[in-house]
Amino acid sequence: MPGTFIDGLDWRDGEDYAFSADFTGGQWAWQFLRRNPAYQAEWRAFIAIWRALERDYGRAPNRDFCQWKNDPRAWVPASKCSEGDCRIDQERVLIECALGARWGFHKFPPDPAIRDAVGAGKLNWRENAIEMQWVDGEHPLSIDDAAHVALAFDLGLPLKAQIEQAKRLLQLEQRGRVRKGRIAAPRAAAHADDWRRYLRLLDGRADGASLEEMKAHWPDVDVAGGLVEADRLRDGGYRRMTLLP
Repeated sequence: MPGTFIDGLDWRDGEDYAFSADFTGGQWAWQFLRRNPAYQAEWRAFIAIWRALERDYGRAPNRDFCQWKNDPRAWVPASKCSEGDCRIDQERVLIECALGARWGFHKFPPDPAIRDAVGAGKLNWRENAIEMQWVDGEHPLSIDDAAHVALAFDLGLPLKAQIEQAKRLLQLEQRGRVRKGRIAAPRAAAHADDWRRYLRLLDGRADGASLEEMKAHWPDVDVAGGLVEADRLRDGGYRRMTLLP
């Protein structure tokens, strides 16, 4: 029996997910975001308002934007849009920009039913900054995984040469850890098999499959742990994917 997710995919059949073979990190990120129930619900509420505004004022490029922008339905308070760089007009933000900013992208909010909104040119991810941490006597860092490392800089000396040296050291260390299998290479392709399985787990659960049924399908996989990771990526972790080439 085929799956009932919006694509009609069968989570049991890996061939149904072959479309993701050459995905970029940004394309993978959309796959997880579009499976987020909160995004799906927000998009449905948004598009209902948008279509009501189109009925009242017309569709672009022929809409009456003067009337449109005077309608309170077209705006949300700026206080509800703490992320992103949306234009603020009288302490308000347009609903389409606010929705995109909350979820980390530019352009008109895509329908979750669109399989590849990035490839179709309907979504551009906002720049996702990498958080850096201070490590000194006042800010100790507990490194508990193979993906992190700390270097000490001498602030009493010029930084330029130290930063160049740090870059070389980090590149060597990164390559060594990848070669030893301690971390995955910083490319989307290196994570693709895991991410594909996480999508199938999400779709299986959405299709009503029990944990036992999924364990029977993947007897050598930590299905419960995989679902935890799949939920983490779906609920915000997808933003890190946009950093990977």
